Amino acid sequence: MKTGNFLIGIVLATGIFFTSCQKEETPKPEIISFELGHENSKTGYIGSNLHIEAEIEAPGKIDRIKVEIHFEGNHDEKSAFAGTDEEGWEFDSVYTEFSGLKNTVFHKDIPIPEYAEEGDYHFHFSVTDMEGNQTYIDEELEILHGEGHSH
Repeated sequence: MKTGNFLIGIVLATGIFFTSCQKEETPKPEIISFELGHENSKTGYIGSNLHIEAEIEAPGKIDRIKVEIHFEGNHDEKSAFAGTDEEGWEFDSVYTEFSGLKNTVFHKDIPIPEYAEEGDYHFHFSVTDMEGNQTYIDEELEILHGEGHSH
């Protein structure tokens, strides 16, 4: 009988050990809704503001949000003169004011400078939580001359 109790004890101890060692994975941040440009047009206008809005849920709490915009031809090559090159305008910013929040609405209006070149741009938006999980959105963005909406 003692052998049976001993084996049951080992089985229970092993089960408790493996159960306590399993780390529950925190779900990645989720971008519930996303809008790029006035009325989600995915268009920005030189000399105006580019509207960006995203509703975010992050069970692991937001660490940072990053926005990158670059001219389509510059995807793999970073210019030494970011923002003033002849290949178009670039924007790269990390936002930490949302750090520690589980839910938020990210809303920014980014000025598109007069020197920005008209054309096709890549837009990258990423949310990283405090566990290191990341969610991102990549979009095509068109920058045009003309009347823009300064949302």
